[in-house]
Amino acid sequence: MSLLEQIQREVMRLPPEKQSEVLDFVLFLRQRLLSRASSPRSLKDHPAFGSWKGRGIDALKFQERLRSEWEQ
Repeated sequence: MSLLEQIQREVMRLPPEKQSEVLDFVLFLRQRLLSRASSPRSLKDHPAFGSWKGRGIDALKFQERLRSEWEQ
């Protein structure tokens, strides 16, 4: 039995309102896949990008200091 057949069998055993929830979830998953495929994400678009800008802190030195604390 294929995966699709198993899914169909299990969905058919659910009451109609739960079948509707399954459909909503499947549509949600499809939409999420489509939105990810249509808009390749860049790290530059992430809200944290550039968060060190204008702080007057050398981010690499800060990172090295943190790592040295972890090693202790």
